[in-house]
Amino acid sequence: MRNKDLYNSIARKIAFLRNDSGQTLVVVVLSMGMLLAFMALAFDVGQFLYTRRQLQTAADAAAMAGALEVQICGTTRNCTAMQTAAKSAITEQGYATPGLVTQCGTTTSTGLTLELNNAPCAVASDPNKGNANYVEAVVFMPQPTLLAKLVGLSSVNLYARSEAGAGVSPSCLDVLAPSNTSTTVNSGGAITVTGCRMTVNSNGTPALMVNGSVSAQAVDIAGTDTVNSGGSVTPSAVIGAPPVTDPLYKLQSEEPSTGPCGTTTSSPYRGAPNNQSVSGTVAFTPGVYCGGINLNSNTTASFGAGTYVFTGTMNVNSGSSITGNGVTFYFSSGTLTMNSASHANLVAPTSGTYAGVLMFQNQTDSSASNLDGDSTSVWQGAFYLPDAQLTLNGGSNLAAYTILDVYQLMVNSPFTLNSNYSSLPNGPPIPSSGAALAE
Repeated sequence: MRNKDLYNSIARKIAFLRNDSGQTLVVVVLSMGMLLAFMALAFDVGQFLYTRRQLQTAADAAAMAGALEVQICGTTRNCTAMQTAAKSAITEQGYATPGLVTQCGTTTSTGLTLELNNAPCAVASDPNKGNANYVEAVVFMPQPTLLAKLVGLSSVNLYARSEAGAGVSPSCLDVLAPSNTSTTVNSGGAITVTGCRMTVNSNGTPALMVNGSVSAQAVDIAGTDTVNSGGSVTPSAVIGAPPVTDPLYKLQSEEPSTGPCGTTTSSPYRGAPNNQSVSGTVAFTPGVYCGGINLNSNTTASFGAGTYVFTGTMNVNSGSSITGNGVTFYFSSGTLTMNSASHANLVAPTSGTYAGVLMFQNQTDSSASNLDGDSTSVWQGAFYLPDAQLTLNGGSNLAAYTILDVYQLMVNSPFTLNSNYSSLPNGPPIPSSGAALAE
């Protein structure tokens, strides 16, 4: 009997162990953790994709904003104007102001970060790598997780990359005459245009006559060119190009008043007498100067910042020097004539109505202007002579930027037009070239 009881006890235990009722609950309980993990991952991945699309929009905006500043920066890569524009583009997308790193540098920032590269450097296979006409924006941002925290994943680093290129560069040398030979570069003459284009609107045959040398980012001519022995045009001119709109035509509606005239004693027209010859050392103040001014040989003239209005020619004779920072010269009649061995250090304003404009003439003033400085002269700003010829007769030009927008042009000596507009917060007075996304 005792053996039978033992047998029954063992049988009941075996039956109990074989009973699978309730095991499904155990499996479900054990699986819930894994199911929750997958649900958390799916939810957060959706959030990541949504956030990354927004981040891509911000990166595109930053790249475009940066590319629009390429011409302003000139030869200064990642200039302040470009950095400010790119960061502002990101904040306009609803983000906080990002930390900044340039040219694939390293950053210790743990928050939203903008890597601004001019030229691109982040991708080795990028066909635009090293090209300063392109701006690359890489935006990094840590994204906190929501449900994925349950499985120990508290944040994920997201990033988006975009690249934009500056459009066709604007011209900084425009010759407006519609016919005949409007541009002549004589033997010994050389016009070098760095970082921008040269355009000649004349449909003449030839419109451009070259016995010296012409060099620019591009040379566009509505008519044809004639390059004689010893002459050169680099790159070869585009013949039959469409005429361009006068880039500074708005100045015609912004001409300053020509009156009343100042006197030698009334403020703010102190300094040299109007319509007279002057010698020695003289300081000019902004205002209206009726008639012409003749600076005799070896005269030193300084011009305080502001706008100067002349109703006659300002003649600067040999050995004389003129200086002025933040100045604009306007001629209602007459012009500026620099003679042999004179010196100029003139810089246009950086703000205001005439930002970037150094000298311009009335739209009906056909008085020809002559620049004949020494090897250290600086002509920083735009020259606008819509109805007159400009002759480049001697010396050189060390300005960061110079713009020539003239009716006719004659070049008798080497002259350089640079295009570094980084000193102009709102960009040059010539129209922006625009930008387009590249990647």
